[in-house]
Parts: sequence; structure tokens; C-alpha cells
Amino acid sequence: MSRHRIVALAGAGAVVLSTLIAAGPAAAQDRLVVTAFGGVWRESIEKNFIACFKQRTGKDVAIQTGESADWLNRIRANPGNPPIHVVTLAQSDTTRGIRDGLFDKVTVDKAPNLKDIPERFYKDWGSHSVDVHVGGLGVIYNKDVIKDPPKDWKALIDAIAAGKYGKKVSFPSGTYSWGPDMLWHIAQLYDGNIDMAFAKMKAIAPYVVKFWTNPVEALNLFGSKEVDLMVYWDGRAWAFIDGGNPWAGFYLPEPNSLGATVGFSKVKNAPDFAWVYIDCALSPGPQLGHMKTLRYTVTNPKVAIPDDIKGKISPADKLVWPNYVEFIDKFPAWVERWNKEMR
Repeated sequence: MSRHRIVALAGAGAVVLSTLIAAGPAAAQDRLVVTAFGGVWRESIEKNFIACFKQRTGKDVAIQTGESADWLNRIRANPGNPPIHVVTLAQSDTTRGIRDGLFDKVTVDKAPNLKDIPERFYKDWGSHSVDVHVGGLGVIYNKDVIKDPPKDWKALIDAIAAGKYGKKVSFPSGTYSWGPDMLWHIAQLYDGNIDMAFAKMKAIAPYVVKFWTNPVEALNLFGSKEVDLMVYWDGRAWAFIDGGNPWAGFYLPEPNSLGATVGFSKVKNAPDFAWVYIDCALSPGPQLGHMKTLRYTVTNPKVAIPDDIKGKISPADKLVWPNYVEFIDKFPAWVERWNKEMR
């Protein structure tokens, strides 16, 4: 189940009748409960995956927006009658959920479009989850203010710490769903030294308006021009830029960037029609729509990258991430350290 490798990718709504924040167990079997990160991410699953599911089943869908760790904790609290049927988790939480035995195995019989998905996107999870897309953490910046941002991560961090951009910077928090992953990546820039990663975060802290934990809130901060430079996800950044904000630019600094996959997992004891949703999320049409909406590379190789967004999809050889089996037990201590030293 090792994920310590560069991903080699093979080439690549309106129909929602119920968009609810489910407060209790989703006992009713006539609707599906799924999760979505907010903003354009939610928008994409509504018009692509949920639209497909609704067309195929006629069933209602409830969406829980929020963050990965919270969804996992809700499932853990009531595994016999899960409040979520299909959960979308960060790699670290997918690893934890699999350890806890919370997910069913995906097979071609249950989700026929799995036959087209390269094995690395589900076999690494022991088939208890399947990755739908891959993205990278880079830099979105105000081109009117910053003409030549540093090309590599070390230079960028040092420039922020030197006050080059004033107090108009935003960075992910160590408590964010991918916060520990980010700390791991920064540590790799300094020979894997996690103490150096924390030292660098402390050095930039006086110039950081906000260490963000919610990507929607973060983009609002950037969109209102309260910050000029922000470490942010590629797909969301390009969707923002192409949405009428040509004053913004985005790039992945050298030598590589933190990669992220989002795994879709059917929770044990969820209704069997949940498999239809996962199958929709893996099918070429909805995956193409997802790529167009979010600017993330999807995992079905039948989907070709449209010409108009080819330069906006992160190159596979630029993305890296931890071996989660090795590092997952270190993450809680890093979060605790962040809470003690950075707040």
C-alpha cells in the first residue's frame, strides 16, 4: 500500500434534489449521502457524478460538505449505521479508514468502470478505495503586484520570511487535511528534517495573514486581494483564473510539488446503490466533466485532456507524496506540535 512514488498517469447539479448537511445517521435507504469539499469541488460532483447517479437510479442525494478528518470521525462513531455512504478522503484519512476496516472493497462487478482504471489507483489501497483525480499544491499570485515570483520552494520560503511580500501571504495550516503532508514536503527540501520544516514555518509566520484550513475561505481571501501570494491547489487555482480573473497566475515551484489524490470509498453497511455513484465517478463522461470543472487530472485513461486546458494540468513527474504507511503515525504529533508552536 505504499504511495511513495511519482504518479505515472496514463493520459490523462442541477439534478440534485437534496443538498443537505445530514445531522444524523443516514438510515433512509431511498437517498445517497456523499461528501464534498466546498466551492467548485462541490459544484463539480453535483453536475458530473451526482447527475450521472440520479439519471441511473432516480434517487435523491444529500451532500455533506466539510473536511476529511471530520467525515472519518463521523463514520467511526456509528459504523453500524453510517451517516455517510460514499466518502471522499485525503490519503492520510483513507489510510486510517482502511486500518479501521471501515470500507468495502471495490470490484469490477460492483463498479464496472473500474476495469479502465490503472491498478495503481486502487490496488495501493487494497481495493478499499479508488482514486478519482490527482492534483498538486503550488502557488497562486497576483501578477499585477508580483512580477517574478521565485521559481523554487526554498527561494520562495526565504523571500516570504524576508518580508518581500509584506503581510500579504497565505499558507495551508498544519492542521488542514493535507497539512501534515505539506510539512513532510517542506521537510524533504531540507534533507527530511521536520524540525527545519517547523523552523521555516515560524520564520514566515509574521507575514502570513492566515494559515488556511478551508480552501474555499482561502480562495475568498485571495480573490478579495487581501493576500498577493498563496500556496494553493492547482485545479482550484486554474478554475478561479479561468473564471474571469486574468490578474492571477499559478505555477508549481521546483523541484517538485506535493501531490494529492482523493479516494472514493463505499462505507461498510451503506446501501449497495452507493456503488452506482462510485461507478459514475469513474466513468469517462463524468470524469471529463470533472476535469473541465476542476482542472485536475482524472484517473480514467480513456479521458483525453482537452486542448484548451492542457497547459493547466499539473505534470505527473512534478508530484510526490509521503509513504503513508511509514508516516501516518507521525502526523498526529506534527499536528499537536503545530497547535502548540504556531498558535
